[in-house]
Amino acid sequence: MRSHRDSLRNRFLMAIPPEILARLSAQLERVALQRRAILIEPGVSPSQLYFLDYGLVSLVKTMSDGRTAEVGTVGPEGMVGVAILVGMTQPMIEAQVQVDGSAHRLRTAALVAEVEQSPPLRELVLRYLRYEIDLAAQRAACNRLHTLRQRCCRWLLAAHDSAETPTFTVTHEFLALMMGVNRARLSMILRTLQHAGAISYRYASVTIADRAALEDGSCECYETLRREAHRIYQS
Repeated sequence: MRSHRDSLRNRFLMAIPPEILARLSAQLERVALQRRAILIEPGVSPSQLYFLDYGLVSLVKTMSDGRTAEVGTVGPEGMVGVAILVGMTQPMIEAQVQVDGSAHRLRTAALVAEVEQSPPLRELVLRYLRYEIDLAAQRAACNRLHTLRQRCCRWLLAAHDSAETPTFTVTHEFLALMMGVNRARLSMILRTLQHAGAISYRYASVTIADRAALEDGSCECYETLRREAHRIYQS
């Protein structure tokens, strides 16, 4: 059991009580996550939950006119599909892989059964769900009050953390869609970051060249969200 736990990198899985994780371990399936893969579709109850080891998943809301915005992200700190564990069987968002990675996949029914029987696991789920609610509130305030440059720095820092590599793939088009701005405006921001030496960008490949510069350019939300992600696993 210890060897299996030691091989995990997802913080939610690592926080599951050992006796429960022992029962679930045989059902955990390691899967590769490729950019643009859809893990959850709006209106479709997910049969699988995903626990990222590394990589980044965007939670995307699509409006009736086709416009989209990123309303959250999931990396190695959490899980994709937590709402199903509290009875929300018809998701309103799409979960799409945006930075290649790896995850452990688990049947939803298997974890639901354990949550129903285990108060400690249920409390862990509720703590993580509260974190996702806080994350959504922080992002809503960030999108209203902070500049596009600050928000872009915040996203690149989070992607760097989750990818665990300084170079990853992301397109101008994707970032513009996620941030709710046109591509020309987003491209201008990326150019200024590149000219400042914070990043290098070539053919949709971003390299974090000066992380400290990105941290200086980001808003307070990056540190706030990182601190909250750490706090939920300290209880």
